[in-house]
Amino acid sequence: MTEYDFDVAPSFADQDRALVEPIVQRLKELGVNVYYDEDRVVEMWGLDLVEHLSETFGERVRFVLLFASRHYVAHKWARLQRRAAQARALEQQGEYVLPIKIDDTEVPGLSGTIGYLDLRRHDTDTIAQAVVQKLAQHRSEFTPQTPITAQAVQALTAERPKGWQYLLYVSVVWQGMRALDSKYWEHFLRYAPRNGHVEHGAGLDAIRDRNVLLGEIIAVAVDTIFTPNAQEAAFGAGDPDRIIHLGRLFVRTYDEILEWARTIYGTSYADAHARVAARIQARFADQQLQAMHKVAQDLREVADTLVERLTAGEQINVNVPLVFEVDPDLEREFVAAVGTLSG
Repeated sequence: MTEYDFDVAPSFADQDRALVEPIVQRLKELGVNVYYDEDRVVEMWGLDLVEHLSETFGERVRFVLLFASRHYVAHKWARLQRRAAQARALEQQGEYVLPIKIDDTEVPGLSGTIGYLDLRRHDTDTIAQAVVQKLAQHRSEFTPQTPITAQAVQALTAERPKGWQYLLYVSVVWQGMRALDSKYWEHFLRYAPRNGHVEHGAGLDAIRDRNVLLGEIIAVAVDTIFTPNAQEAAFGAGDPDRIIHLGRLFVRTYDEILEWARTIYGTSYADAHARVAARIQARFADQQLQAMHKVAQDLREVADTLVERLTAGEQINVNVPLVFEVDPDLEREFVAAVGTLSG
């Protein structure tokens, strides 16, 4: 893990010092190592401040707390700090600049979609505790890309930063889904390697069997895996083993649907009409796969701003939308194709 001289450095305009200083003091009380200009007067005496501040805000701190306001955007030293911090943020993965709004002034170069806290809604202790949680999350070195090993899970559950249950779940789901990326994209290319199976005749029985199988995959997921009770048993109890198991069941269900369609695409058909009907049927999986793929992406995005969003009181939703529906146009296309077989 990279070592830094300081945990955090507040970047703010002098006009906003009275709002920032209580947060700095509370952070110090909580054991956070803060770079604060008034504590560094002797250190800065005689130094080239452009060089010193650029180095500090670009290299020496783990996080920069950016206090956004109308004064901030006009302040020359704050502008220097911001540019150094933003240059660093471009180079590293994960969050670095943690914005805290004083008013609604837009800060140049700061994305409007980045998670933030707000001094008008969050008090001093709430913001300080959020910083502590963010640091704990970093120090555990547990991210959505962290391999799910016993040692990594033990480290995460020992520190238990705010939202650790969701971070663990996201990690399991994200890694499992990423391992299936090639199958996912091949599905939408309507490709699968030959599986050696040849279907003779019209294949109506096989079509009915496949419909039953897909329906059963969805029904089991709805009735057992993704129920509120199953989620409460894992997340409510804070049981890491159950959380990991729940995440793996999500991925397994996703893979079962992929395999269902992959079997259709990988089969050879003696009858050309049967081939057309079967490949249309395989597209019944599209909407569910897309929905689950989006869930994984959304969860991954949540993980990046988890502490800020939980601190702001947002409810993090890990419900899985099981949207097994068939596009009406696709259904009509399928019925017409089956009609050529039964006729």
